[in-house]
Amino acid sequence: MRMVWLCLLVLVLVSCGQVSGEQLKSEDDTQLSTEAMSSSFLTFSWIEKGYNGIFSPIDVKVDQSAEEIIEQFGEPSIKGNYEGGEFWEYKEATFFISPDTNRSVAIAIDIQTHQISSDEMRRQLGTPDQSEMNEMDGYWMFIYDLDEYHLMFEAESEEGLLSYAWLRKQ
Repeated sequence: MRMVWLCLLVLVLVSCGQVSGEQLKSEDDTQLSTEAMSSSFLTFSWIEKGYNGIFSPIDVKVDQSAEEIIEQFGEPSIKGNYEGGEFWEYKEATFFISPDTNRSVAIAIDIQTHQISSDEMRRQLGTPDQSEMNEMDGYWMFIYDLDEYHLMFEAESEEGLLSYAWLRKQ
C-alpha cells in the first residue's frame, strides 16, 4: 500500500512539473521571438557598412548629391530647415543636405516600431563610444565613432527604447 501511495505521489509531482515547464517554455519562446525580430533588423552590418558611409537598414550612402537622392527616391514629401541645413523627408528616411556642398551629410530613420532596447543595441553592436543626453533635442544619444562617420541612436531616456537611428558624416 505504501508503494502505491509513493507511485501516485511521484506521478502527481511529475505531471505538475511538466505543466509548469510547458508554460515557462512558451513564455521564453515569446521573449526569444521578440528578441530575434529586433536582432534581425539591428545587426553588426550597421557598423561594418557604416565605416564605408553606407546606412545599412536602407542600404544608402551618405554624401550623395541632391540630384542622386532625387534620382533614387523622387521628390521629398517634406522639405525644411534643420541646424543651418536642409532636410528632405521621405517614407524610408530623412536626408540632411549641406547648403555649402548640396550633398547629404546625414540620414535618419524612425526605428520605434522595432522596439529595440539600449541593451539589445549593445548586444548587437557593442558598447557605444559616447552615451549622453542631447539637451537641445531632448533625446539620449548613443554614438558609435566610425572614422569619418557617426552611427547614432536616440532614445527618450538612457534605458528607453530606441526611437531614431542616424548615420552622419563627421
